[in-house]
Amino acid sequence: MNSWNHFLSALCLFALLAGTALADVSESPGLKPDLRLLIDISGSMKQSDPENLRAPALDLIVRLLPEGSRAGVWIFGEEVELLVEHRIIDDAWRAAAQSAIADINNSGQRTNIPAAIKAVTYDLGGMDGSYRTSIVLLTDGKVDVSDSPMANATAVRTLLTEAAPELGAMGIPVHTIALSEEADWGFLQSLAEQTNGLAEKAESPGELTEIFLRSLEMVAPTARVPVADNGFQIDSSVKSFAALVFCDDEQAVLALVDPSGRRYQADTSDVGVEWFRNRKFALVTVTEPAQGLWHLSAPGSTTTRVIVISDLRLEVDPLPNSLPAGRQTELGLRLLNHGAALTNPEILTLFQISVEITGPDGSVQFIDVSSAYAVPANGEYRITIPPFDLPGRYELMARVQRDTLQRELPMYVEVIAPEVQSKISTRGEQLPVDNLESIALKVGVALFIATIALLWFLRRRRKRRMDLWRRRSLNNGSADDAPLFSGFTANSDERAD
Repeated sequence: MNSWNHFLSALCLFALLAGTALADVSESPGLKPDLRLLIDISGSMKQSDPENLRAPALDLIVRLLPEGSRAGVWIFGEEVELLVEHRIIDDAWRAAAQSAIADINNSGQRTNIPAAIKAVTYDLGGMDGSYRTSIVLLTDGKVDVSDSPMANATAVRTLLTEAAPELGAMGIPVHTIALSEEADWGFLQSLAEQTNGLAEKAESPGELTEIFLRSLEMVAPTARVPVADNGFQIDSSVKSFAALVFCDDEQAVLALVDPSGRRYQADTSDVGVEWFRNRKFALVTVTEPAQGLWHLSAPGSTTTRVIVISDLRLEVDPLPNSLPAGRQTELGLRLLNHGAALTNPEILTLFQISVEITGPDGSVQFIDVSSAYAVPANGEYRITIPPFDLPGRYELMARVQRDTLQRELPMYVEVIAPEVQSKISTRGEQLPVDNLESIALKVGVALFIATIALLWFLRRRRKRRMDLWRRRSLNNGSADDAPLFSGFTANSDERAD
């Protein structure tokens, strides 16, 4: 009976979506992603990334970036070079990018981060307003533009006080990734904070691929279906899906099982199923998948994502990736059908919409959007996100569900604690007048006590000298009538007188 009810619900939903008139949709206000990726190729990368794991990490981004978005890749040392043309992504762009990955090396002499930032913002004065631009910077060092420490410090100051605030004001975040302990973590944090980006630290090169995946989720939010016990539901609106698996064991045999029990493996040739695998991850893409419960057999897998391309999808206006503690924000959320926002109340009320917030301490807060908010006339929910009081990394997961149809979309926010005082100061903090008077009184008392002590010491010293002189005088003779001075005598008459 439950299966029959689900079938009827799905049929009604399909009929409503298929019959939705143009009057019931509105053009999506969402911006398309524009990713500009900067990769450090300085000589120190030989030690920081000896196996060149930057290559598979970049390969992942190239394969998962959505069609219609824009992207470009630059490499930098002392000079900056455009590795992959910055333009709209299509099959030709992906092919060119995958060929260029082999050119990532360690030939750079310095780490000219200011020049790299300037190169990727070449069109700063005329950017296309229909794209949301983000920069991802990967480095293992610190700003090194010269042999002069003063020149390097000046370059850092100029970047943080002039270029970074300008990018932040324009809504262009710089997400920074530190690859070694030698990286200037304080600088990379400040650069991310100034531009409302996120700063990540890779404890080892092996973490790069997963960090790049999180970066991709930030700059190009794409809905996925939840995975539980390696199983996931595919509904009738899904045109294709990509299952991503990070494996600890490179030799592990991976397999995909469809709802009918049919098994797909990388070493078999199946229509509509494409496998790709390198030393860090495996990606299987399925077009026109069967509806129902799929399973992924992945021994030793650590992370699994299933990204879907569907006529019906979830879209959000992401929060700023960096926020001060205590600030209340708002999240824009809408359901799209064939690229346009759904506005029909009969359709929207069929979905259960929620937002789950996980704090840096593991605490979870749940917002039931469907219950707390009325169906918006324009199809866009404006969800009030409560202030984040605890500094650290928050994950927000937007979810939409209707029977077997499920979508989730992750977002990340770094909450910055309020600073007690400025990080850079050229003068001491001005003290209140009361404090100055108190200090003056304490200094005066201390001087008075020091003066008394000095006078007492000098008086004591003089007395000790007088006593010493007397003792020496007495010791010059053995009797009381001994002459005080030798060489002088007196006769008896003179002594009598």
